[in-house]
This record gives sequence, C-alpha cells and structure tokens, in this order.
Amino acid sequence: MDGTLISPDDAWLLWTVILAAVAVSFVLEQRFGWARRISGPLLLLIGGMLLSTARVMPPASPSYDLVWNYLVPVALPLLLFRANVLQIVRTSRSMFLAFHCSALGTLLGAALAVVVVNYVITHFPASAASLPDVEENLPKIAGVMTGSYTGGAVNFFAVKASLDIDENLVNPLFIADNFIMAGMFAVLLILAGGIRAREPRQESDEPESAATASQSADGQPGQRPITPRDLALALAIATTIAAVSHKLAVLVDPTTTDVAWLQQVFGNDLVRAILGNPYFLIAVLSMSAATLFHGTLSVIRGADELGVFLLYAFFFVIGLPADLLTVLAEVPLMFLFCLVISLTNLACTLGLGRLLRLERAELLLCVNATLGGPATAAAMAVTKGWSHLVLPSLLVGIWGYVIGTFLGVLVAQFAGRLM
Repeated sequence: MDGTLISPDDAWLLWTVILAAVAVSFVLEQRFGWARRISGPLLLLIGGMLLSTARVMPPASPSYDLVWNYLVPVALPLLLFRANVLQIVRTSRSMFLAFHCSALGTLLGAALAVVVVNYVITHFPASAASLPDVEENLPKIAGVMTGSYTGGAVNFFAVKASLDIDENLVNPLFIADNFIMAGMFAVLLILAGGIRAREPRQESDEPESAATASQSADGQPGQRPITPRDLALALAIATTIAAVSHKLAVLVDPTTTDVAWLQQVFGNDLVRAILGNPYFLIAVLSMSAATLFHGTLSVIRGADELGVFLLYAFFFVIGLPADLLTVLAEVPLMFLFCLVISLTNLACTLGLGRLLRLERAELLLCVNATLGGPATAAAMAVTKGWSHLVLPSLLVGIWGYVIGTFLGVLVAQFAGRLM
C-alpha cells in the first residue's frame, strides 16, 4: 500500500477520486460565492495536498503521469481554438496595444522580482530556510510567473513542464500566484470604480462571429447544444496538434536525433530551448490553425469545456505530491515574488497607457487579462457594465495564452544566463 490508503497501482480507485474531486469543484464554484472567490483550481490543489498529507492518496502514481504527459498537452490546443490572430487585432485594436503594455509590465516585474527576492535571501537567509533550492531556481520561477502573468494558469503549467522546475517550489508558487491574483482583482475593481468606458465606433465587421465568441467563452445560453461530433472533432484536432508538436520537438533536440543538419540548424541553445519546446510548438500550431481555419474551428463547440475539464484534473494531481504544512511554510517568499510582478505590471500598464492616451478601462482590463486570463477579464467587463469591452477582453486574454509560454521560456533562459 506504500503507506497510503489507496495504492499507487490502484488506477480505478485513483481515477474515481480524481474525477470526483473535479466534479465537486465545479459544483462548489457554481453554487457558492466563497468557492468562486477561491477558484476551482485552488480548491483542487489544496484538496489534493490534504488527501496526500492525510495519507489517503499516494504522492506518486503512474495514473498521475498520464495526466502530466498526455491530458495537459491536449488541453492546451483545446483552449486555443479561438486564437485567431486576425480577429484579435481587428476587433481589439487599442486593447491589443494596451495588452502589450501589461505584458511588458510582467517582463519588467519578473526581472525586478528576481532582484528583490535574491536580495531578501542574501540578507535574510532565514526567509528561505524551508526552500533551500529557491535561489538557484529563481530564473525558472521568473519564467513560470512570466507565463502565468501573461496568459494564465495554462501558461503557468506549460512553462513549468518546459523548465523542469523543482517540484517543491511549484505548489507554494501556485498558491501565492492565486492569492495575489485574487487580491489584485479586488484592487482593479476599486480602481475601476466610477469609470464610464467610452462606447466605441462600430469596429467589427463580423458582429455575428463576435457574439458567438463572447457567448461561447462566457458559457451563455442561446447556442446549439454540444454534440458528440463536436467533442470527437475537438479531441481529434487537439490530439493531432499535441502529437505533431512533440514529434517536432524531438527533431530539434540533438540528444534525441542523429540528423546532422538538424543539429547544425538548431545548435544554438536558446533557439533549441524555444523551438524544441513542445508547449511552445503547441501554441504556435494552435494559433496557426485557429487563424487559417477559423471558419472550421469556430463552429466546433465544447473545446473550451473539454480543455478546462482536463486542466482541472491536472490542478488536483499537482497537489498530491506535496505536504500541506510544508507548502504553507514556503509560501511567504513566493508571495513576495508574485506581488512584485503584479504591482509592476499595474504600474507599467497605467504609466505607459497614460503616455499613449489609452482608455483607463481598457488598461485595467488588460492587467486583469494578463494576471488571470480571458475569463476573468471578461467577467470584470460584465461586472462594470462595459459590455462593448467583453469580446476584446476575451480576445486579448486568448492572445496572452499564445505568447505566454514563449515569453516565460525566454525569460527563464535569459535570467539563467545572467545569474
């Protein structure tokens, strides 16, 4: 039994618990306000840590490897089915520029956070007593949080999987990420108080597709139901993108291929780290498919729902290897790291936005989109009554999914060379 109530080899019972936990998180989010504020992913993470700490679930199992190695790579393209670059630029315009101010703020914040946390560790070594490897992992932490605070949790785990970061740092970092993110959402709503967003000119020449995208992302009624054909097509396309990405990544890696010219072309470490990253390739291929075959992919329903479901299973599984008490002791330093990034993001966005004469409502929504993703940004727009900004918020948030993994890996590589 390996000291736990459920054996690591008891796949049936393990999957029963995993899927039941995901179902309970969805129910709690829909029925209770406190659960929505905490968020399903964080509920699942803490639930997994509690079950592991109580020795109910094993900390490692082949069943968990299935989630890590296969479900997440399939979930990512499912969540990028609407990443049509042309539509994002055409319908977002000034918000597209505002979003990149926020993305730049995240990059600057990651650099500043490395400096600040490194200073704290150097001058107050007791702060890192429970995290002996945190200093050498700072470049990877910066990369993970750059991905997270550009796109969202999708990029957090894509970059994490790409960088092979110390597992002991992942859970406290994720908890800190979510708590700081929740706090920043409250700050953004306060800053948005009393702002009346200027109604735009009729910018979109695709009102019908815009409404469809908005309804799909928000889960609003009024569309045809999801059919087995939708689910089959979505899974087939997503699996194909994930498989092709992994095959291409293997070709780029000289340790796994004997093709001499490929090794010469991709000999640079930085280029190989980017092009040999299956998660970056998944983002590129997904974006390309969503742009080139927008008409085909846009009518497939259920991709978002499938992607979220698969990621929720992952949120639960990543909590299982961790001991809750140890994680809580390690969180404060990670809180500082995430706080520095998020505040720098906000300051940079508002500062650059003022210089560029961008609308304040759009700037605040873009900060929200970088920190939390498209869903939270759209929710804020709805809450404030900025109905004309719901779709642009969704689209720039999806763009964050596309570029977040690339920026995260890039930051980790550069920070690693400088330290």
